[in-house]
Amino acid sequence: MYFLYSTLTFSPLLVGIWIGYVHNIWIGIAFFLFLTLVSGVVSSKMRINSIPYAQREMDYSTMAIVKWYLSRSVCL
Repeated sequence: MYFLYSTLTFSPLLVGIWIGYVHNIWIGIAFFLFLTLVSGVVSSKMRINSIPYAQREMDYSTMAIVKWYLSRSVCL
């Protein structure tokens, strides 16, 4: 659960910093923004696939979405 949460949350930042350091700061910022968008889409898909329709109107944090997803997809 913590690995999936940290991957969704921190991977855009780490990849953006790494690419900004290796290549160019503007390319790093572009990758950070793009990967933040991808992370949001993945989180949204996890939310749609795991949270029941009646409870989707409530706001959930990323950790709560990961908990719902893992409990519905991995745990039997």
